[in-house]
Amino acid sequence: MLSTDARAIAMDLLRPPPGYRLDRAVLTTYSLDLEALLALPLAVLAHADASINELLEDPLLLITALREAGNRISVFVDENGIAIPRAARPLYAMLESSVHPVRAPNGGAFHPKVWLARFTDEHEAPLLRVAVLSRNLTFDRSWDVALTSDGEPAARRRSSHSRDLGEFVRALPGFATQSVPPELKSAIGKLAGEAERTRFPSPDDFDDPIGFHALGLEPVRKKSWRPVLHGTRLLAIAPFANRTALDALAKTTDGEIGLISCQEALDAIPSDALEEWDPIFVLSDAAIAEAEDEGSQRPSGLHAKLVAIENGRDVSWLLGSANLTAAAYLGRNVEMMASVVGLRRRSGIDQFLDAGFRDLCEPYRRNNDGAREPEVESAGALLQQARQSLADANLEVACRQSEEHWEWVVNGEVSLPNGVEADFWPVSLPEAQARRLELPSTWPLPITRLTTFVAFRLRFPGVSVDDVRFTLKLPAHGMPEGRVAQVLRTLIDSPERFLQFLRALLGGLDGLVGWVGHNGEGPESQRWDIGWSPQTLLEDLLRAASRDPARLEPVRRLIRDLRQTEEGREIVPDDLFALWSVVDEAARREGSP
Repeated sequence: MLSTDARAIAMDLLRPPPGYRLDRAVLTTYSLDLEALLALPLAVLAHADASINELLEDPLLLITALREAGNRISVFVDENGIAIPRAARPLYAMLESSVHPVRAPNGGAFHPKVWLARFTDEHEAPLLRVAVLSRNLTFDRSWDVALTSDGEPAARRRSSHSRDLGEFVRALPGFATQSVPPELKSAIGKLAGEAERTRFPSPDDFDDPIGFHALGLEPVRKKSWRPVLHGTRLLAIAPFANRTALDALAKTTDGEIGLISCQEALDAIPSDALEEWDPIFVLSDAAIAEAEDEGSQRPSGLHAKLVAIENGRDVSWLLGSANLTAAAYLGRNVEMMASVVGLRRRSGIDQFLDAGFRDLCEPYRRNNDGAREPEVESAGALLQQARQSLADANLEVACRQSEEHWEWVVNGEVSLPNGVEADFWPVSLPEAQARRLELPSTWPLPITRLTTFVAFRLRFPGVSVDDVRFTLKLPAHGMPEGRVAQVLRTLIDSPERFLQFLRALLGGLDGLVGWVGHNGEGPESQRWDIGWSPQTLLEDLLRAASRDPARLEPVRRLIRDLRQTEEGREIVPDDLFALWSVVDEAARREGSP
């Protein structure tokens, strides 16, 4: 945790330990990249070494991963936090049941970054993994921090250290802006109960167990949250800060108080609010460049949130989602922080800085020339107001079938601030097809492009202010039941392609990873066809039914979806369906899923 050389990939946080499988995962995030969510189940299950871009280029890989794990992963994201994806993909339709927009109860942002996963072994014994992060579920290239731990739930006894974690997870369905299915709500309640009964061990050099601190579940505080009552030295790190949180932290100690933040955030704080803080650092240009890929346009820089408070021989570290702001420390935002306690001589502030972080920093020098012009500030505020107006407008999607296509209709009323212009489009279409926001609006779409994800682009012409870009997941009416089956049909469009995909399903995702980059073409892909006959198919089906009957469930769903249409029945012909039915019936008789 304390070394900048200890790098981790967020996707690894959901990979099961040896002998376990992923049963359920609940993820919370302020911002969400839909492409990251597409790639997540694949990276979790396939142990793929390919790049994210390569993984996303093979839709059959994605379908396999989504069908094996997508229904086990639920993401709760701030209602305004879904980004516009870079590419228009019909497969976003398969994410809709996993994404749950939420609203913080006290009017701030839903800002926590917590992943709670439940794994089970062959005896269905549960193992929980919690990850408290400063990173959102995106592809950003920022300096972040993560604390992860595995623990087994106790039979009955609750852990006072994990109480806030359980209460936080249990509260999630109540924050959702759209109804959460009863079965999911029940599963989340079960997971919350198990979390409360789990003592999560701290990393090496720290005392057990980890403590959890949920902010923003109760009414707004009158006094600022203070993570520790007293200390002799303090270091606070966050990209955003203001006087409220800084003053509260300063009161915890009469010793040295150090601060590491971003240049723009520090420049916006009045000078007198920083007088007590010394030293003050910002990330160096070299550290920011290290977090960037060459030519990358993804956000980079400091994004970690850490507070260290030394007191005598001990040190307390707190990390998670809370910036050093009034919105976080007074409880307007929903946040989650985790705390660990250790010996100062092993895990103190100097040890952290000397382990590499000091080399990433340089002394802060105030820049009074960076203030934005008043008209830019005003335009930016109006764009944010327009963004919230769209979230509050109760917009909805309606679908109806015409003779030649489907009509995708966005209904509702919204009033935007003067000067703000808005464009919108379904995320299944490229941005070049965006329209001016005039409601109601009807789009003719094929069934494979129907979606509940709607992209918005807000701009303020005549002022040099960045556009505001985001996606809303809207309530929908009239979505056809066969929509996902149609998406599958466009991707699995021949009996040969189906056989390739079926063999991959039976063999697991590991067998599909070698397919990446070939797209079912060229010499590498030909191995899927060699020597494959009804007899070998029957052998593979019987082997899966006897050794790993759960492997048949995604096959069962795929065949059911494809057989719903005439085109799909050409891809899964009657003789192949008859062969499958014999194996499936035998597997069901044996009590297989």
